[in-house]
Amino acid sequence: MNIESKWLEDFLALADVRNFSLAAQMRNVTQPAFSRRIKALEHTVGAELIDRSKTPVALTPSGRLFRITARTLMNQMMDGIGQLSDLSKLGGNIVRVAAAHSLATNLVPSIQPKLLAGKHSPLLSVEAIDVDQAIEELQEGGCDVLLAFDDELLRLPPYQSLQIGQAELLPVCACDNEGKPLYQISRNKEIPWLAYSPSSYMGRQVEAIRDQVNLKAVFLSSMTDLLKVLVLQGQGVAWLPDYSIQDELASGKVAVVGDPHLRLPITYYAYRYQARLHPAGEQVWQTLRTLISQ
Repeated sequence: MNIESKWLEDFLALADVRNFSLAAQMRNVTQPAFSRRIKALEHTVGAELIDRSKTPVALTPSGRLFRITARTLMNQMMDGIGQLSDLSKLGGNIVRVAAAHSLATNLVPSIQPKLLAGKHSPLLSVEAIDVDQAIEELQEGGCDVLLAFDDELLRLPPYQSLQIGQAELLPVCACDNEGKPLYQISRNKEIPWLAYSPSSYMGRQVEAIRDQVNLKAVFLSSMTDLLKVLVLQGQGVAWLPDYSIQDELASGKVAVVGDPHLRLPITYYAYRYQARLHPAGEQVWQTLRTLISQ
């Protein structure tokens, strides 16, 4: 199989911008020449990688998987060249991580020092985005590792998964100067609700018990940290993951309200494609596997 590196770079550029004209301009070639190179790549690998029937163009299932392979091959090649020429190997050691907002801000800092240990010196590049967008990022081959919540489809081939931990979504509100909660959840009295966007993962979990409480939505966001700020300001009740409010609960700034059945269990995972990652990416994955086995 004779695959030219420029074809891989062409494909990765097209996968990023989803437009033949723009990708050709980025690669400094004419669009007809660029299109021929993409066709040559597809012919060589024996699979259609680009769905040209859509606007903008999209990756086919084979294209999504090949995007991981292409990026890994380019990283390995640059890493080898860097070793030969005694240049920096950072580019080849970048591990792209997409993470749900709350996991990016609360989980990643606690495990990053352990992920960096090892001979390949991985450099984590973390993008904190909405949960559903993060899942799409993995499915489109835009990241090496995804940190997100339970998704049944991502626990099946062609993906691999590791259960990183479990948590609870707790209904909480701020406390007054005497340490008493500002609000109480009951069926009889409507209280202000700082809600997750209904389409978000967290929003869907809370919607499952929505008919059991008397809430009036006063604010919507998919960002846990933003809802937490508003809770601390006393603006209402929100369901927040326990790992994001440990200090505030311990100091009495917030309190859990409502009956125990309103505490919602959540599980979070690390996901990846089954295709082999570059060495730094594999090192990060194996470190995650070691952490959860301890």
